[in-house]
Amino acid sequence: MKNVRRYFKESYYCFITVTTQNRRPLLTRADVMLALRNAVRKTMQTHPFEIQAWVVLPDHMHLLIGVEDARFDERIKRIKSFTTKALPEFSSVNQNNRSKRKRVQGTLWHNRFYDHMIRNEKELYMYSLYCCFNPVKHGYAENAMDWPYSTLRKYIANGRYPDSWRFINEAWTIDCFASYDP
Repeated sequence: MKNVRRYFKESYYCFITVTTQNRRPLLTRADVMLALRNAVRKTMQTHPFEIQAWVVLPDHMHLLIGVEDARFDERIKRIKSFTTKALPEFSSVNQNNRSKRKRVQGTLWHNRFYDHMIRNEKELYMYSLYCCFNPVKHGYAENAMDWPYSTLRKYIANGRYPDSWRFINEAWTIDCFASYDP
């Protein structure tokens, strides 16, 4: 799995899942969230992208982004790097593992990530909904609106997501996903 091949296409949406190393529940800590948000802003300045959906859970995050070039992987690399550099406790300098220190790899992030290119409007809708539903799926909230680390509230308020998404919970999504035919 070392030489993962990624499918690239100019100007598209990509769904990305990034996990913490050993799935440690660190991402929703206040200092980590601040560093992560700053890393996203900093990355967007040099490598622009559009955030269609974003949810951060304690041990992983899902990001659905629109990009104009084939370098979404560079964006993820930068986000992970800037976040780690802002948090000295996760820096490679503080590593006991010589191999990781040599590769300048910190201890916050798993060294790989999952990606999926969105192929049509229906997939874009379903993956956006999946991001919003994820805190409910994992039992962190009964209603998705209760989860503070998501684009859901902001995007409903500005009209980007349908108003009906205010009610995303277990029962609501069973009906919604049941009607999905890939």
